[in-house]
Amino acid sequence: MNLKIRASEPNYVEIELVGEDISFANTIKEILLKDSDVEFAACRMDHPQVGNPIIHVRTKKKDPLPLIKDAVKEMKKDVSEFKASMKEKKKKD
Repeated sequence: MNLKIRASEPNYVEIELVGEDISFANTIKEILLKDSDVEFAACRMDHPQVGNPIIHVRTKKKDPLPLIKDAVKEMKKDVSEFKASMKEKKKKD
């Protein structure tokens, strides 16, 4: 995955996720919206076949980039837990 920072201000960032689909960006957005410092988080994709998803994040006080990193870590943890659950379920069947 390649990231392009399209806009960056103290409390705002706009990041293009080159080579990803919108579902990855939506998951990050949903995790970010749980943070009370996040005023706004959204993602968009101009065209599903030729576009790349863009995440927009505006915070009250915090730098949005570390929050995005934390969201990705949380997503990774959730995926690992899901994978472990699936393995356990498979063992029982």
